[in-house]
Amino acid sequence: MKKYTLTAIATAMLSLSPNAVKAEALIGEQLADSLITLAENQSIMAVVTFDQLDPVTESQLSHILSLGISEGVQFKSLPIIGVLATKAQIEQLAQLDNVLSIFANRKMQYYNADARQITGVADLQTTDFEQRNGITYTGKGVTIMVNDSGVDASHQDIFFGDTVVENVQALTHASAIGITGMTDGFVLTGQINTDTNSGHGTHVAGTIAGSGVMSDGKYVGAAPDADIIGYGSGGGLFLLDTIGGFDFAINNIYSYNSPIKIISNSWGSSGKYEPLGPVSVATYKAHKLGIMSVFAAGNSGPGEDTNNPYAQIPWGLSVGAGDKFGKLADFSSRGLKSESGEFSMPDGSTWTYNNEVSIVAPGVDIISTRAVTNLVANGADADLDAIETEYVPFYTMISGTSMATPHVSGIIALMLEANPNLDNLEIIKILQETATNMPGYERWEVGAGYVNARSAVAAALDYDLNHRVTVNNLTDKTFNANANVAVSDRTEQLELFYAPVGEPEIQYFDVEAGTTIVKASASTLANLTKLVLVAPDGTEYFGNLTTPVLEENMRVSAPATPGTWGIYAYGLTSLSGVTADPLGVTNGPGVPEFFDVEVAFEMSGGYDGLDDVEGHPQKGAIEFAVSERLMDSIGDDRFYPNSALKRKDFARYAMMGGAVRQYRDLLNEPTPMLSGVSSLDKPYLESVMTEGGALKDNFRSQAPILLPKSGNAAPFAKVEKLDMAYALVQMLGLQSQAEAFDPQQDIIVDYRGNQIVLADQDAISDDMKGYVQLAINLSLVNVSFGVEQGPFDLEPSLTAHFNPTSTITRAHYAELASRFYLNYFL
Repeated sequence: MKKYTLTAIATAMLSLSPNAVKAEALIGEQLADSLITLAENQSIMAVVTFDQLDPVTESQLSHILSLGISEGVQFKSLPIIGVLATKAQIEQLAQLDNVLSIFANRKMQYYNADARQITGVADLQTTDFEQRNGITYTGKGVTIMVNDSGVDASHQDIFFGDTVVENVQALTHASAIGITGMTDGFVLTGQINTDTNSGHGTHVAGTIAGSGVMSDGKYVGAAPDADIIGYGSGGGLFLLDTIGGFDFAINNIYSYNSPIKIISNSWGSSGKYEPLGPVSVATYKAHKLGIMSVFAAGNSGPGEDTNNPYAQIPWGLSVGAGDKFGKLADFSSRGLKSESGEFSMPDGSTWTYNNEVSIVAPGVDIISTRAVTNLVANGADADLDAIETEYVPFYTMISGTSMATPHVSGIIALMLEANPNLDNLEIIKILQETATNMPGYERWEVGAGYVNARSAVAAALDYDLNHRVTVNNLTDKTFNANANVAVSDRTEQLELFYAPVGEPEIQYFDVEAGTTIVKASASTLANLTKLVLVAPDGTEYFGNLTTPVLEENMRVSAPATPGTWGIYAYGLTSLSGVTADPLGVTNGPGVPEFFDVEVAFEMSGGYDGLDDVEGHPQKGAIEFAVSERLMDSIGDDRFYPNSALKRKDFARYAMMGGAVRQYRDLLNEPTPMLSGVSSLDKPYLESVMTEGGALKDNFRSQAPILLPKSGNAAPFAKVEKLDMAYALVQMLGLQSQAEAFDPQQDIIVDYRGNQIVLADQDAISDDMKGYVQLAINLSLVNVSFGVEQGPFDLEPSLTAHFNPTSTITRAHYAELASRFYLNYFL
């Protein structure tokens, strides 16, 4: 007996007419909505999935034909068929034995210096690396399908017959259904250019495997020696088009020099993950054959529950977008904290899905190949500023999770080149266990963190797998101290008026200090609407769209900031690829309605593991540092705020909350001196004592964050103030600015308009003066002010001391880490 415990499944299995018996098949949300207004004599394209992994049988086709359905789209390898059917025929289909689900052929959205450096891809392909090891990792022996708008393989960077080994033009359309077998009649193979009006897929293909030949080697993909298969419709992308890509890959998995191992999908939609849906079944069959599905998380952030539903498959990846300095892009979609569900697939296997992003990769201002017909997916005027004039005809700059996804696909190719025996679940595990922590973000927002290609390839080669302990967001990771969140007793009851025309009504409410999450909910029986929360700084957080009959409840949530918030309702703008209001003159078609909105709050409920900080002057800083995973207590429910910060503990905290890359030995690389370092401390100390450790050092060129002391790691030595100033500047990726300081100049402290020369600057070595000046300028560290007055001075003068050899206490570091955290997002 299969079990489907998800509420979304239970609520979707409703009758399609008042007199119908509850159907066995799951009716997709968008299809159910369309059927409400579909005339009796109208037909609609529906995607039918059978409860099996084998292709649709002749017997099943006969049943479909017996219902009077004669036109559809067939697949060779998948248990899926698209049919052109009326409402009555769809109701009959839902009653057929072994029909698992029926979905609308909804329209998908494309999810729109160098990413190679920040992730470490470039490290694996340098001449120096090849000289040391006799090898580079470039994706050799791996074939990747770009399931997108198509690929312009006339571009020299991704030339047909070289990088692009096959280019498929999908011609998915309804045609006569036969029962004598499937055909390839709705695709054209061997095409030079299948990206005829978008350019999206061409940009994606170049991000994966572009050679960079048209830019003299500058704009190179992550895996330039991987083979690419382009598959696309040329422009508009519908559900059946995307499924056709999976069918083609499954049917041709061994048709090329290297087997198809990865399908890169920079498209998606909104709504809940449906385990019984056709994309879920298609990706699962691909997974069973060893093909990894990589999906874009979507560009609907920064609110909760905006994750692409197709990206939530537990055997694939949901990729969020970051910038090239380690921050999460505002547009990158997020999951929903603690949402998960158990389900079974047609082969009886049981899985658990989690509504969360898997990993983050560079997705802001990504320069890659431009299609010759690229009229939409380009950087417009921004290209002229970002790209050399002679390269603009061949390259364009786009932002989006669409750009992050192919970068991860390319990294997976490097991993498979290093270890072809990796399976999909091992690939996911390694990518997450080698990720770089992203300060201030939880798992549902960024997954494990920022992707680290260099460490992922090292892990694929089976070097020292114990480094997973450095990643905050792994599900089994535990901490000694934790912040507690409690639901507030306070709620706000608001009456909100929705009008289809005119400016939407906004109701206001206040959010108190100490609030962590704001949540609002309402319900409607008459409209397709969503709630929108407006933060004090103007940021808008959009909730889910109601779908009467299937989903009456609106909900929205947002991270709290104190101040006055607003909330309003907005109506349907598009559904199932159909624009409801193409002229944009309404708030969405519907009828005027009053909504009873309840606003609820989650509050900070204190902390555990901090029994010795009550009454301490830095208690607030300590609690903040713990809540943001910038620090942890020692382990016996005590923080020891006045104890000296040891170098080994600083290394741990720098990895936790300082966005420091995980280091792994990779073949013949030099490693830091770690004599006297325990196995528990090694992953942390070697990471902060290796060049290029800071995620904000996007070219991975800086000196180590923590310099040796007396020639070694000195794990139990105390951290001094000068060490801290240097380390904080390094973690912010500001080495070049610090080194630009002229050591012959004075170190200056600004105080209320007065410039004071640092009194003890002679105690600071010339190579450290720029770090101290920058740390003071950014308020990363403080100075001690004093008053001096000589025996003959008429007025006293203000002095400032840095005290470079003073010891940093644990409480003091909590304050400094909080200052670093605020600077990290600037």
